[in-house]
Amino acid sequence: MRKKSKVVTLLAVVSLTTALLASCSGNNGNNAANETNAGQAAGNTEQSSNNAADQATLEPYELTMSFPIFSAEPKDLAEVEAELNKITKAKINTTIDILPISVGAYAQQMNLMYSSGEKLDLSFIFGSGGMYSSSAASGKLMPIDDLLKEYGQGIVEAVGDQYVNVPQINGKLYGTPIVDTFAKGVDYFMRKDLVDKYQIDVASIKTIDDVGNVLKTIKEKEPNLIPLGVSPGLGPVTSFIDYDDLGDRIGVLPGYDNGLQIANLFEAPEYAAQLKRVHNWFEAGYINKDAATTTVVVNGQLKAGRTFSGFYPSSPGQEESLELETGFELEKVELVPPYSKTGNVMTGLWTIAQQSKNPERTMMFLNLIYSDKDIANLLVWGIEGKHYVKVSDTQADYPEGLDASTVGYNLVSFDWMFNQRMTFLSKTDNPDIRNLEDEFVKRTTPSKALGFVFDETPVKNEGVSIRNVLEQYAKVLETGSVNPDKKLNEFNDKLKAAGLEKYMAEKQKQLDAWAAK
Repeated sequence: MRKKSKVVTLLAVVSLTTALLASCSGNNGNNAANETNAGQAAGNTEQSSNNAADQATLEPYELTMSFPIFSAEPKDLAEVEAELNKITKAKINTTIDILPISVGAYAQQMNLMYSSGEKLDLSFIFGSGGMYSSSAASGKLMPIDDLLKEYGQGIVEAVGDQYVNVPQINGKLYGTPIVDTFAKGVDYFMRKDLVDKYQIDVASIKTIDDVGNVLKTIKEKEPNLIPLGVSPGLGPVTSFIDYDDLGDRIGVLPGYDNGLQIANLFEAPEYAAQLKRVHNWFEAGYINKDAATTTVVVNGQLKAGRTFSGFYPSSPGQEESLELETGFELEKVELVPPYSKTGNVMTGLWTIAQQSKNPERTMMFLNLIYSDKDIANLLVWGIEGKHYVKVSDTQADYPEGLDASTVGYNLVSFDWMFNQRMTFLSKTDNPDIRNLEDEFVKRTTPSKALGFVFDETPVKNEGVSIRNVLEQYAKVLETGSVNPDKKLNEFNDKLKAAGLEKYMAEKQKQLDAWAAK
């Protein structure tokens, strides 16, 4: 994600959709193994990426495409659709009926469409919250392995053949991942004005203990400023990770490898040390006292001038994005290099509905979304001259007198649903972001379990009980709000009583079977 809204929005969307989809959640099966490296972006407008018959031999087809929207439906949607259809009719003799659905009603509406058999061909699905896995398991989605091989080479090139099959369920592929770097590390951000003022040696910050020394300095020099902003999910324990959480942290893979042997995170000495450290910071006044309950994420705390620093999952261009949002120039330190795990690939996927009358044509169009620059920019920016103007070969802006809130079509903040590697950057984006993304991908190490997704079905009741315990204890422990000497043993005892050992044994069994394939 590139700029302010894209860095922060996808994190917010993932959290929102996880909650929205909880009632619809199902369980994934095991994924086929894939060795990984960096994904490559695909295609250009002139290149035909379909292995289909010549357009003249194709019967006309009207295709219905659904995806979530996060505000009102764009008022110029019909005009954009008409322009899109000029391209698709010429290329694959197909017209597209775009069906945007409010994100708040998306899961429910999609389930209704699937069950009723209503006209639907192509749909975007979130990987979080179980929507993808449950829809596949219940027969709502069509397996696309053969279709992808025949008509989807542009997709494979855009996503990368190392990643394109990661979403397999029981050996079959039901969706194509959105185009991304598919990796995260851990970054620590600080306000540059105070770094300069107190001559903090940024190059000397290598470990989390080094961060503690910086917090001590800020506490002494700026007693009215919170040295470290923390909120549930964004703090030194939840952000500073060096393991594959295998989807839920209930049995993890230390070092993204560990010989594919699952370990109990919550009994690990390193976890206890992290809790002790963050509690000491909390007691010393380095962390905001409402860390376990606040709804103001770290970005907001920085913007309000309440805090000096924060931890973030790393992504290319994030520094500029946070600077735009917070209004402060920032210094960044990478504490954990990027790793790629299954969850990074499963953020969102494009799928073909089981009721599609022409899955071949649907795959042809999906291939164009990933490989045709004109189509990608139409779906994201709208019509050139009316909804955007080019300011360079790679960047665009809104026409004079218009902005993101007044233009008639604008999905720029949500270009991650499409192939953002082909769409124009905004004029405020770092023009070098593509190179930064390439460098980030080259430095990425894949988890040994990349492609494995746990099917919780055999231990579903234990999973519910364990998550209830996590909800009760994890936030207060991981934000430093309570003393782990008093609560950690109690936490682990309750996890075991909830069925943690049985749950982990089932996860190890499935991981062994996945690895054997």
